[in-house]
Amino acid sequence: MTKFEIYSKCPALYLPSKVEDYTYVIDNFSNLKTCIGHEIIVYGLVSKKGEHTSQRGVPYTSYLLTDSDDSASFVLFGDENSRVKEENKPMHIKGVIELVNGKYQINKASIIDDEKAGKIVPVYDGIKGKLIKADANRSLQSNIGESEIKKGKDQIYLELERLFGKSVESVLVELGFAGTMSVNNLLYKAHNPKLVHEFYKSIEMLKRLSTALMAGAILKERKCVPTTTLQVTTKIDEKLLTKYIPFTLTGEQFYVASQIIDRLCNGPTALDGLLIGDVGTGKTVIMAMLARQVVLSQTNSKVIFLAPNVSLCEQLRKEVCAMIPEVQSALICAGNNSYANEARLIFGTTALLFKEFNDVELLIIDEQQQLSVEQRRQIKSTHYLEASATPIPRTLALTKYSSDNVFYLKQQHLPKEIYTRIVHKEQGSDLMRSIHETLSYGCKVLIVCPKRDSEGSSNKMIDAESLASSLNSHFPGLVRVYHSALDDEECEIVLNEFKTHIPIMVSTSKIQVGLTIPDLRHCIVYGAERFGLTTLHQIRGRLARTQPQSGSNWGKFDLFLPNKPSESTEFRLNVLTQSSDGFYISEKDLEIRGAGELLSGGKKQHGSTDSLIKNISIDLGRLASAIEYFEAKGEKILQSTSPVKIHELA
Repeated sequence: MTKFEIYSKCPALYLPSKVEDYTYVIDNFSNLKTCIGHEIIVYGLVSKKGEHTSQRGVPYTSYLLTDSDDSASFVLFGDENSRVKEENKPMHIKGVIELVNGKYQINKASIIDDEKAGKIVPVYDGIKGKLIKADANRSLQSNIGESEIKKGKDQIYLELERLFGKSVESVLVELGFAGTMSVNNLLYKAHNPKLVHEFYKSIEMLKRLSTALMAGAILKERKCVPTTTLQVTTKIDEKLLTKYIPFTLTGEQFYVASQIIDRLCNGPTALDGLLIGDVGTGKTVIMAMLARQVVLSQTNSKVIFLAPNVSLCEQLRKEVCAMIPEVQSALICAGNNSYANEARLIFGTTALLFKEFNDVELLIIDEQQQLSVEQRRQIKSTHYLEASATPIPRTLALTKYSSDNVFYLKQQHLPKEIYTRIVHKEQGSDLMRSIHETLSYGCKVLIVCPKRDSEGSSNKMIDAESLASSLNSHFPGLVRVYHSALDDEECEIVLNEFKTHIPIMVSTSKIQVGLTIPDLRHCIVYGAERFGLTTLHQIRGRLARTQPQSGSNWGKFDLFLPNKPSESTEFRLNVLTQSSDGFYISEKDLEIRGAGELLSGGKKQHGSTDSLIKNISIDLGRLASAIEYFEAKGEKILQSTSPVKIHELA
């Protein structure tokens, strides 16, 4: 068994991501003149000319490639040189042909293995953390044979039969598979392509098939979910529901709350919902109204609030309990356990996961993107509601085809204008001027670092402790530091100081969720490239959460890059400069990182989907359309054909 097969029971179902065209080979140098400016492969005898060092101090070796008529020079850097084993050995050299002072040169030269020359070669991606790309290509580029192709085809047909029963043939016809476009041929052309366009056409058809398989699996999973007959909960009176809310609800807030309560009270199955609402749209009041509906309509029922950290838990408890003063509450987190059986509103961190509760009617999970799939379902409850401004890619992907349990808040209760920019190293002095400007308005500044201290790290990225110490020399006595190494009491002291009289705080991403800091107008993220899009947007959400005494509700969000960023990093961070809409940012994050595992047993919250056909992207818009199509046509498809045996479809 090869190293690759450890990760793939059927290598034929692990598809190439692209092909490299090595078909154009020149072995007669008299033809080189017609190739000037083009990248080609040249075949000839290789001889070493000498070893050199570039102006930047990089060593390289120069070579001459010759045939009986002419020659072309080229250079190789690094490990490529070790592939030249002996003098005057015939080799294939790939590069761009140039004519300099009447002599041919091969720029950007690389050595092509003899067995690849003259062919179209498929290229396979690695598996992050499991298999490097080079190993995957060594295992698979040796041409997957007929037996492996047949094995892959049989697995696909078995899965089609499991999902669609006797209607396999109809499903394939609906997908455009007919005649020569058989699954067997498509797999063969993907792994052993003869023409470039043939390869990409095969991949496109297999993407279509993979989407159908995923759609079928999702529909199959839905049908397998038991529908428990639930006791209908009587809705409480509107005046009682909103009795202690300290402000007038927007029309959207009241509508969304009514939607969720109606789903909880009258739904055919238990609520398993997602509340997507950006920072400032009022998620907390919706959660409080839902909890109030449950505890006031059912005598012994409990509602549990699960949050990612103690500070958010305490803030959530304070705000929710003020809107539900009729019942007793409890807080369960590290070092704090006020739980008693009489408590019907229970707030806690993951410390909740180590206790058992009875009569839990509703579990509300705030900032769900901070918790794993296992954590979010470990507490047993009749109903579930998750809430987030920036749902993880997997959760957002699920909303694409499961809209019945997804609820949106889009209107800001307190409108704000946040100016977001990317700041490079050479603009660093501008940040200090900007801090002084913010302080001159009597406002606060938050600076976020990717790590808390320098211990155990060899990289040069500044940490929260060091940065706080440096800033304290510029602003004596006006700087505090906040991170996970502080105990709960120290965290509370630092936060209270920042909320009252201290204007500057340096923190890790611990600050990102839920907390409200009065007059926080300026945030700088140091080393922003080390944070994900949703984390950065959550940090940005700490800004302008309170109305200033006069003027517009403003904020500044600076993404500071102390090192030169890659093109992909710059592209990713620019998403934040384009929009302050958390849902838009989550969608972009989904595009960049992938959806993760979409079926219920999946644990990956981003990355590749859990399809039978591997290393292939599934377009979520296409997936949603496929699900909708199969739902609409399902009965007709099932009744349209007689039972089909796998060998009849081969």
